[in-house]
Amino acid sequence: MTKFMNVEQYQFIKKQAKKILNANTTSKDKNVINAIYALVQEEINEKLTFHDIEQQLLLQPIFNIQTKEQFELFASEIKQYVIPFKAPTDSEIKKLFPKDKKLKLPKTEAIDWSEISYLSWIDSGSNRKYVVYYDDGVLKGVRGVFSHTEKMGICSVCNQHSKVGMLMVSKNGTALGTYTKKGNYICENSESCNEALTDLNRFKEFVNNLR
Repeated sequence: MTKFMNVEQYQFIKKQAKKILNANTTSKDKNVINAIYALVQEEINEKLTFHDIEQQLLLQPIFNIQTKEQFELFASEIKQYVIPFKAPTDSEIKKLFPKDKKLKLPKTEAIDWSEISYLSWIDSGSNRKYVVYYDDGVLKGVRGVFSHTEKMGICSVCNQHSKVGMLMVSKNGTALGTYTKKGNYICENSESCNEALTDLNRFKEFVNNLR
């Protein structure tokens, strides 16, 4: 079977699987559990477009999840059908940030490309945070100064409650010598942000606002 889920959809399915696991471990009421099953099925049908019955059947074991081990096995088995984030080359990344002559590239060896919808890293020397992503197949990037706030808040990208910081991007203004600043709060940990990102529209709104 060919790959048919993007990373965003994969993270969404894992989130639904956690709902099933939580229902089976916290409730004994069959009516409550069945209601959650029905809601999960409805949300999956809205999120994914299945091209054949085999793809639908592939996700049916989600309703048998009753233990953490079963959840991890399910997530592992469906992962092979995920279209991974296309790993950019060092040269491609450098072209996105031509003004950064001493750009420190991220260490990509340990990245699981089937788990991320965007690539991000922080240059601790300059305190800049870089975000690399695809927009209709075209590689793009934004970067700005990242302020560590040491506080919990709602991430503008993934909408989860997490440790956030302010990403502030400066742009040239309309008048010569002027500039404007735009920013918002984003997860400090891009790995957990990617895992919680189940709606790419939120991410697109975030980066479009910064550009």
